[in-house]
Amino acid sequence: MVGKEQMAGAVENAGEAQFRLLADNAPVLIWRAGRDKSCDFFNKPWLDFTGRSMEQELGFGWTEGVHPDDFDRCLKVYTAAFDARQPFTMDYRLRRHDGAWRWMLDNGRPYFVEGEFAGYFGSCVDITEMKGALEERRQALREREALLTELHHRVKNNAQATTSFLALQAGRATDPAVARALRSAATRVMLASLAQDRMFRLTGEAGVELGPEIVTAAQTALEIAGRPGIALEERIEARLMVPVAQATPLTLIVNELVVNAIRHAFPDGRAGQILVTVRRAERGQGEILVEDDGVGLPEAVRRRVPRHCLGLNLAPRLARQARATLSLKAEAGTQARLLFPVS
Repeated sequence: MVGKEQMAGAVENAGEAQFRLLADNAPVLIWRAGRDKSCDFFNKPWLDFTGRSMEQELGFGWTEGVHPDDFDRCLKVYTAAFDARQPFTMDYRLRRHDGAWRWMLDNGRPYFVEGEFAGYFGSCVDITEMKGALEERRQALREREALLTELHHRVKNNAQATTSFLALQAGRATDPAVARALRSAATRVMLASLAQDRMFRLTGEAGVELGPEIVTAAQTALEIAGRPGIALEERIEARLMVPVAQATPLTLIVNELVVNAIRHAFPDGRAGQILVTVRRAERGQGEILVEDDGVGLPEAVRRRVPRHCLGLNLAPRLARQARATLSLKAEAGTQARLLFPVS
């Protein structure tokens, strides 16, 4: 008559045989460790990969195949997770049967029998190609970043040289109108350079938070204009995220609108206020308002863009780059309204 212990042993052996059968036919490398951290099983794909026998891999023999540069880190992660009874994920290089080093992604998880910690199961997949592709992408990004940085410095230096040249020519001009035009051009080049510099320093694939950039552009334009008696008020009523390629022309437009208001809305030293608002309009659209309480633009009633205002002739061209529409309304002062798509 078969005893209970013999029956339990037979069931356990059958379960172990079933586990080994499944593990040996799995499409990944599988290992198992006992309570003492030493490994007591490796499946056939593991042994085929390493070209070593089960006896060679058992215990801590498997560590002989770990790359020397990864060994300490690998063992540290393994031991710390084991002591804490926590799952772990790590990558390391494992020597293949032909001597090649292959990157493996190893996932280990503790298992329990009747509530008692019994050891760890783990599986490994070869991620060498994925690692290589990722490194190639990182290298390409590093090279692109270096190229963009060099290009940015060249553009910035050229802009500074152009600004200095225009300012110098303005100082030498005998015709007041020519001097004003040259100083205006110098200011615009400087403001555009500052806006481009801010955008270049922004990072993140999610895009740019538009409100703070628009406010900074308006404040900078007022400071550079150096016109006393004009107050600037900013209202950010919504958090709008847009791509850098869209934020840049929108910022440049605000530069132009603020500069235009300073120069034309408040003649003869008249005091006044400029209000810049960033908000969400209807669904899928953002809105920027630049409003002043100056003398207004009567021509805007008849023409969309006054011909004598350089800034307002540049703004529609920039608006097309930002996929935006620009409209002007001149009543008690002037209101410029930008509508543009946002996600």
